[in-house]
Order: sequence, then structure tokens, then C-alpha cells
Amino acid sequence: MYLTSDSRDEIAGATPLARERAVPVQLEGTAWTRDSRGIAKAQLDAELNAVRRAVLLVNRRSRRGKQFYRDATRLLAASGIELDPKYSALTGSRLSTLISDAIADGHRLIIVGGGDGTLSKVLPHFVYRDVALGILPLGTANSFARCLGIPLDLQSAVNVITSGKVVDVDVGRIGEAYFCTVASVGLAAKIARHMPPRLKKWLGRLAYPLVALAQLRRFAGFRCTVTANGQSTTVDAVEVRVANAAYQGGVEVVREANAESRDLVAHITTGSSIRKLLSVWLRLTAGVRPDPDEVKTIRSRRFTIDAVPRQYVAIDGEAFIRTPLEVSVAEQALFVVVPSDQDHLE
Repeated sequence: MYLTSDSRDEIAGATPLARERAVPVQLEGTAWTRDSRGIAKAQLDAELNAVRRAVLLVNRRSRRGKQFYRDATRLLAASGIELDPKYSALTGSRLSTLISDAIADGHRLIIVGGGDGTLSKVLPHFVYRDVALGILPLGTANSFARCLGIPLDLQSAVNVITSGKVVDVDVGRIGEAYFCTVASVGLAAKIARHMPPRLKKWLGRLAYPLVALAQLRRFAGFRCTVTANGQSTTVDAVEVRVANAAYQGGVEVVREANAESRDLVAHITTGSSIRKLLSVWLRLTAGVRPDPDEVKTIRSRRFTIDAVPRQYVAIDGEAFIRTPLEVSVAEQALFVVVPSDQDHLE
């Protein structure tokens, strides 16, 4: 049973999330402390080093899923990882079911091949559970993998799974769903809603600017109210971005964000000028920070965002809900395997 309703109904003024993104009831109210998570992490890391057994699930719909499933199976086997054939699969619609069944059967390492959207959808199966997520970045932007220092080529990503370490990182939460990197209101959500899957599969990251140019003709700013740390800020805005980690669309857009900071970072691009939004985007793509008078920055563990007119929200690159919404951080929620040389991740 999931905490959601029919996708056309409205709950508290917001559009409900798809079933695969909803939080399983049994995860609600899970008791934990930072010390207990630290102990569980150490035990899980030791177990994975001793028991070389895992489940491999690759999203059939991811940009490179079909091409790399056999290669990943071969490389993992050659590295000494025994894959359970009962659950390992190249799949689409059964991804969540197979993960749930594998965890119920006692598996402690689930390797998921796909992009940011795939990882976001499967997060509810991992949060606050003593199960590690292994990532094969097979998507278009692979923003979460970039944040964690996971290499984008398959062989190196497999090497991380076989010789990396288990860390616990934060994830973002919106209502009854979790996200890995960024939730954004504005043009990014329009791009996500209107991105043709085939174009994304053929062109990869090049598809983003093409769709952005097509949507700019119909894009307008909005009146936005962001509440955090007991204060509300109401401004005209062209984009609001709440980040758990630094990357979005494969670009480092929120340098202040860190998946181990135990809070979130909001960037509000103020004003109503589309030219200003494009200027900010171009500078971010070039690795240049925008000016503070153009982009307002707020840090908090919890945000409430409303907009007039109501806006769609892109969650890890896919648009499913509309404002108003509440965004919060789920601290140390996810056990994930990262390269052992990522000293800033613990």
C-alpha cells in the first residue's frame, strides 16, 4: 500500500505523485539516530566486502540500458560478484517490484543501471533501510553519479561497486516522494514535461538546449513565495531550484549543495526577464557563479514553495507535480556505494 491517490486527484493543493515515487507505508516513522546509522553503515560495508552477492537491475528505457546490460553482467561476474538470476533483469515496468522482492529476500546490495529519473523512482525502496544502492550511470545527465564521484564509463563504475565504500547521504523529500539531486520550478520543469523521449535517447544532453529554445517562446515568469527558517520571501522569479546536491542536467548549478550537509540549498532567480534567465544558465554551464543580486540563496532543512500562476516541478529531471509543495531533507537516508577515494563522503 502506498500513500497516494489517483493521479488526477489533488491533495492539499498539489498534484499527487506517481505510484512508483510514493513512500511505502512501512517506511513511515522509521526510528533512527545518527549513531545507529553509522553502526549499520559499518556493518553493511563489512558484509558487502565479505559476501560478493548482488542483484543487477537495468532500466530498459534508459538511454543506454539495453546496450550495456550484458556488458555489466559480464564485468560484474568477472569481478567476483555473484548475481542472483531470480531478480536480475533488464526491465522497465517491473523495476520497483523486483527491487522490493529482492530486498524482502535478504539482498543487501542492489545495483541499478539507469539515469537520474530511474534512481529517483527507486529511492523509496532504499531510504532508511540497511540496503546499499550500487549505481551504474546509464542515463543522459547522470547528475547524482557526478555528485558522488562515480565514473560515467561502465568499467570504472563496476570497479566502484567491487572496490568502493558504503556511505550514507541525504536525499530530498517532497510530500511522499524522495529525490536525489534537484527539484526545480520554471523552465527546467517545462523542458522535462516537453522532452520527447526519442530525442533525448538520440541526442543525449544536446536535447536539453534544443527543447529549451522551443519552450522559451511560451515561457513566462511567476510570482513566488518561498518560506524557510521561519521567514517568507515573495518575489517575481523565473526559476526556483532546491538542491540536495550540486548537479542538475549534468551541470554543476548549485555549488553550495552537498549530499552530506544535512540541509538543502535554494536558488531563486529573481525578476521576470527571460534574457536574465538565459544569462544565468549560460554562466552556470561555463562554470561561472551568477551574481548574488540575480540569484538569491537560502539554506534550510525545509522549504515551502508556492507560485502564481501554479507551476510544474521537475524532480531529478522529470516533471510530475505542481506547486504548492513542501521540500525537506531526509538526513543520512541512503546507503550508496561510492569510490573509496571520495574522502568528503562518509
